[in-house]
Amino acid sequence: MVFSFARARQFDAQFERLRRVFSRCLSGEAGIVLVEGGVGCGKTHALEAVTTHAAKAGALVLKAYGSSADPAPLGTLRQLLDSPRLPKATADRLRRALDHGALGAAGLLETAGGATPGVPLTQVQGAREFRAALYELASREPVVICVDELQFVDRLSLQYLLYLATRSHAAKLLMVFAQATDSEQKDAIFNTELLRQPNFQRLRLERLSWEETARLLTTRLGLPDSTDVSYNWYEVSGGNPLLLRALMDDYRTAGVPPRPSRAVEPMVGDMFVQAVLTCVYRSGHTVSRLAEGIAVLGASASPDLLARLLGLGPAGIQRGVAALTGAGLIDGLAFRHSSVEAAVLEDMDPGIRLDMNRSAAVLLHQGGGATLAVARHLLAAHCADEPWAVPLLRDAAQQALAEDDAKLAVACLELAYAACDDEELRASIRIGTAGIMWRLNPSASERLLEEPLAALRAERLPASHIGRLIELLLAHGRIEEARGAIGRLKAVMSGTAPTNLSQFRMTARWAQDSGPQDSGPQDPAAPERGSGSATRPGTDGGAFRAPARSRRPSSLSTITAAFTGFFGGGEREESPVAAAEKVLEVSPLTDATFEPIVNSVNALVYAGRPDKAAPWCDSLMDEAERRRSPGWRAIFASIRAEIALRQGNLVESAAYATTALDIVPGRDGSVFIGGPLASQILAYTAMGKYDAAARQLSRPVPEALFRSIYGLGYTRARGRYYLATKRFNAALGEFLMAGKLAQHWELDQPALLPWRSDAAEAWLELGEREKAATLVSEQLSRTGVGDPRVRGVSLRLLAAAGDHEQRSRLLGQAVEELQCSGDRLELARALDDLGGALRTSGDHGRAHAIMSRAWQMAKECGAEELCARIRLDSGLDPGDPRQVVQTVRGPLGAKTAVPASLGSKLSESEARVAALAVDGYTNREIAANLYITISTVEQHLTRVYRKLNIRSRQELPSALRAEVDEIA
Repeated sequence: MVFSFARARQFDAQFERLRRVFSRCLSGEAGIVLVEGGVGCGKTHALEAVTTHAAKAGALVLKAYGSSADPAPLGTLRQLLDSPRLPKATADRLRRALDHGALGAAGLLETAGGATPGVPLTQVQGAREFRAALYELASREPVVICVDELQFVDRLSLQYLLYLATRSHAAKLLMVFAQATDSEQKDAIFNTELLRQPNFQRLRLERLSWEETARLLTTRLGLPDSTDVSYNWYEVSGGNPLLLRALMDDYRTAGVPPRPSRAVEPMVGDMFVQAVLTCVYRSGHTVSRLAEGIAVLGASASPDLLARLLGLGPAGIQRGVAALTGAGLIDGLAFRHSSVEAAVLEDMDPGIRLDMNRSAAVLLHQGGGATLAVARHLLAAHCADEPWAVPLLRDAAQQALAEDDAKLAVACLELAYAACDDEELRASIRIGTAGIMWRLNPSASERLLEEPLAALRAERLPASHIGRLIELLLAHGRIEEARGAIGRLKAVMSGTAPTNLSQFRMTARWAQDSGPQDSGPQDPAAPERGSGSATRPGTDGGAFRAPARSRRPSSLSTITAAFTGFFGGGEREESPVAAAEKVLEVSPLTDATFEPIVNSVNALVYAGRPDKAAPWCDSLMDEAERRRSPGWRAIFASIRAEIALRQGNLVESAAYATTALDIVPGRDGSVFIGGPLASQILAYTAMGKYDAAARQLSRPVPEALFRSIYGLGYTRARGRYYLATKRFNAALGEFLMAGKLAQHWELDQPALLPWRSDAAEAWLELGEREKAATLVSEQLSRTGVGDPRVRGVSLRLLAAAGDHEQRSRLLGQAVEELQCSGDRLELARALDDLGGALRTSGDHGRAHAIMSRAWQMAKECGAEELCARIRLDSGLDPGDPRQVVQTVRGPLGAKTAVPASLGSKLSESEARVAALAVDGYTNREIAANLYITISTVEQHLTRVYRKLNIRSRQELPSALRAEVDEIA
């Protein structure tokens, strides 16, 4: 019951009119009522209400329903005979009357090829007998005839009903008809003749208002009586009672609990969709076609375009729009809710839908329609056979990218590719699609490169596309294939004008500059000597001096410069960090800038500035998510995982790596997975979660991974796992293999792959201290070693491989470097080693404080394995329940007392800073604990060094140490 639960005021008023008409019928005055309204607006319920009222008053109610599925002559009227209260004699008489009419209709059909016949005598006799039978019945008791869906009643039934209506003024007879407003099937003669009858009344049922919608939602669903709530439901349902009830049913089915204090959005489900389709197709064939046309055209719909698309006249369009508007389905020429449009499209015949979309594309193109609108119809039609289609689809792809709709851009290019038969243009489209697909799925982007790669190997790829292919291969880290493409590029560059390659500056520079380095590596098992050599521990007190930097740019700076445009001319070279920051500051995230941006973030990471890279990466991840670019977000999440790893944030690193892997579907066939997998394996290994690391190592990876730059990191991660699980020879083999590959690709940069220090650790575990020292010294001597993290790790291992007398000093230098690097995990390892060295030398006070700090750092990093090792180094067994460290006091609590011997030299502020420095705190941590700036900390330490005549914090006297509980 649509209206009874709505309690619509308009229905109460209309029902009162019907009740009065029926009252006059009881007094012998016949009545005719026509109830009109949009589909689903309560006409059927109005008829049910009046028949229920009439039946209670003792009237005989006869019902019939028009149906487009039953066009048989007099088929509607025969339904009147089904009433169980109809006397048998009257029913037989009515049946004979209808049979006479059917014979007349048959005779009319038989004369259909000749002159226009008159009304057959049998038909007239049948109508008279039909009226006489009902008139006689109405003389004995009130009779109410209700006919619903009048627009679908067969023509002969309408003639009988009209004969009855025009000749039954003084009888207890009430005829109530219901029909949809603006229906194309309405019989104009029938409606006009009814209007001429003095006892005729027309009732119009309108849609619900939003106030009535609000009252319904409050009484039936318990939703708040709020304008916002009712307006949202009203906008979706259009005030159509049938649609509103379907929405309520879907809401109940979804099981959403009422939330009186919050706005509740309507739930569009199966009931609503079915109600929509019912409204559309009960409106008639023309209205249904119009609804389909509006659904197909979408935002491009206009009366003129709909008329041309559907072959309808202006009157038909106007009538159909009025019908759909009256049913609350459309507002203007747009469906009120996207699910309505989707339901109409889904219910269309597939062939008709394809043809209509193709026609729409042609009509829009002829009329100068928007490029994207035409492209959408071509996509929906799966057809691009028009001569203008391929260029238009390529233009549409660019427009879609400008609107951050990468999926649409890819779809446009895929259709253009399928429709194109020009070999060079097909290659351009395929490579362009691969570049755009990176936004969505790096794995799919890689797969799209296979076809142009095959064309390159067969020497069929046009020279104009090789440069972009190389850029994409390098961006995906597929170094080996990029080298082959570079070789091909070299072969064609000599015959290509520079202007033709200007758009590929990075690949051209790579091809020109690729070649042996100044001091090229040889066999990683016996690494080469650099042009400079590290100063081994000796008479200079163990200090390390790096060799003079070569003037030739490193691979890192060359790639960074190539991507950012800072080639220089040999006179001045901008640093990678400055160049990267400049790119990031001025470049919006677009398809054209994505690769330079990624390389710039990586430049910051590999230049030892993860602190600068992290906020950029976080910002870019958020922007990629806003821009609907999951592939970009996966790339930045993978970089963020490595940044977190380089900062010692193990849990964070594993989480970012998981994010990157979860974003990309179908990732197992992609070399990209090597990056986040390596971060996960390294993080789990450092956390001591060897089972988790082993599970990641057991995942299948493509063979191509080991021909890509991601294979370097993956191989190193596998080696670190072997090292942690005491498989030292296996670990050494992994590190040396990674190093050999890096040398082969001329990517032997410690900031990118510190394979020498990794191998040195393995040699140390195997007791080969001299081999370890050689590898570490060579790593320190590598050109461009400016990363404090690499230097700190190298110095720590150099101390482990060197003489015991110089160990503390080298470890002090390592701590200094690692404090600058921001890697808390490597700093904790260096502090642990330094504490052990001080403990061996008898300086137990400083050793305890430093090892306490090392344990705290390791704990904060999530490195449980390192925490356990520090317990052993501090003299506790693994199962000892005592804490390694207790609460640190001194500068964190009570004031530090300045030793009397130094009281005249240091101020209280200087002493507090120096005390924390002795305890192993970094400058940043000192600043945080004392609520001062890092610059102030540096200034205090400079004055302390000068006053105490020392050069570094390792020389600070332990008497300055803050009051700290010793390691248990």
